[in-house]
Amino acid sequence: MKKYILSVILVTTLVHTVYPQLRQLERYELEKKNNDDYFNVLPAGRDGLVIFRDTDEYRKGEGDIWEITTLDTAMAERYKKELAIDNRYIFKGFDLYDSKLYLIFTQSESAVSDFHLVTIHLLSEEVRSYDIKNELALELSHLTVVKDHLVLAGYVRYSPTVVTYQIGENRAAVVPGFFKDRSDIVDLRTNDNSTFNILTLEKTYQGYILRLRTYAPEGTMLFEKSLELKENYRLLSGKTTDFVNGNIAVTGTYGSSSSNYAQGIYFAIVKPEGQQDIVRFYNFTELEHFFDYMGSRRAARIKRRIDRKLARGKEFRYRSRLLMHEVRKKDDGYILAAEIYNPQSDGINSRSYNPYYGYGFNTGYQDFSNAANQRYVKRSSPLANVDDATHFKYLESVIVKLDNKGELIWDNSIKVEDVETYSLEQIVDFYESANNVNLLYKSEEALNYKVVDQSETLTSGKEGIHLLYENDKIVHTYDGVGKTHYWYGDYFLVWGYHRVENKANPDVENRRSVLFINKVAFE
Repeated sequence: MKKYILSVILVTTLVHTVYPQLRQLERYELEKKNNDDYFNVLPAGRDGLVIFRDTDEYRKGEGDIWEITTLDTAMAERYKKELAIDNRYIFKGFDLYDSKLYLIFTQSESAVSDFHLVTIHLLSEEVRSYDIKNELALELSHLTVVKDHLVLAGYVRYSPTVVTYQIGENRAAVVPGFFKDRSDIVDLRTNDNSTFNILTLEKTYQGYILRLRTYAPEGTMLFEKSLELKENYRLLSGKTTDFVNGNIAVTGTYGSSSSNYAQGIYFAIVKPEGQQDIVRFYNFTELEHFFDYMGSRRAARIKRRIDRKLARGKEFRYRSRLLMHEVRKKDDGYILAAEIYNPQSDGINSRSYNPYYGYGFNTGYQDFSNAANQRYVKRSSPLANVDDATHFKYLESVIVKLDNKGELIWDNSIKVEDVETYSLEQIVDFYESANNVNLLYKSEEALNYKVVDQSETLTSGKEGIHLLYENDKIVHTYDGVGKTHYWYGDYFLVWGYHRVENKANPDVENRRSVLFINKVAFE
């Protein structure tokens, strides 16, 4: 009997100490010649993924040659094709929606230029092109596709402007209600019910107002609500969710009215007119793991200062640069994700090293990337005030769990090391499994991961990126390019560029420069 009880105890202990392990399952490589332009890699959920680039090749009578490659979820090539684009056209941005890649161009460099749209179906290979008449000097900042409409947002002489274009027609229509000075477009996203949200920050004589609007695809306004921020607080970023029980959640970072540094995170549940909105503010000092990236002595010193302030009934205000990039709705609440970064203005000369960084937009594939993940054309959000930065260094990624009323449940973080980019980008991605949250990012030649159960760390580690052939050796990595994406199911993908050497395998090139994509899972 005693032996039986001991066996049960041992088995139970073993079961509880088995945590998800990082597995690198497949690797795909595509040759990258020294004079090749850079690639863009976009996960498309269970449709696979798409790789596209301007090859920098011009063919007389055809134009500039673009290359589109699609892979299935087994990392096998589905097809590879070339597109000829008029060499006068200027690439502005892309979106991925409903199994199609959308590429948007302006037809000239002039301030007022018509648009040219190309769509590529990821599964059928069908390609279609559309010319869009435009009479505005629109500096494009956001783009999304909703149903059969393309929505473009930006600025006309510094005034926020939104236009919609029904694909197949020849002219874009201006959405009324904008053209207001002293305001900024903060977020644009597509909802599952074929509507879209626009979040703007408007400065009034009394302070700042956050205004949320929801529109039908053609630009008819369906919902509008404004939120007044706390006195002397300034909004630095904002993301919206889809409709949840008739409400929309808004989250981002805030700071003092005179600073570009964040002091904390705000979260609001915006309800229909006549109902009380829920608004929460969380100072960084309320997060248990916010200071984990620091050395233990510095973190302990700051926490002692916090305790002393609180003991005297005062608030300790710690300031930081924080990029809010995710808000995901779960059955029991919301998960927010953000990264601490420092803008840099030395070392790397220009963000133009990779011409496509910063040209992307949020996707319509809810499987792999929450649509609140919004990136910008040519520039970061004007609220971030990082125009002088030539590159960005990252320190930590923070995840925060809130309940359905916006109350803080738990937080955790993963330290980010040896990562710099040329534009402000999401570095760490995550996936919430049944019991855990799995966090992953790429740094130089390694994958870094952490598995957490609420505020507890279950396991963490770092392992080298797996290569394609035995005896392969990385001799060079390309700094500042490549990303980590949650893909679908339990899978992530990681991509970047390697120069690989193999002197021992006669069947493999001695040296090769490649775009690589690794399929990764936690199992």
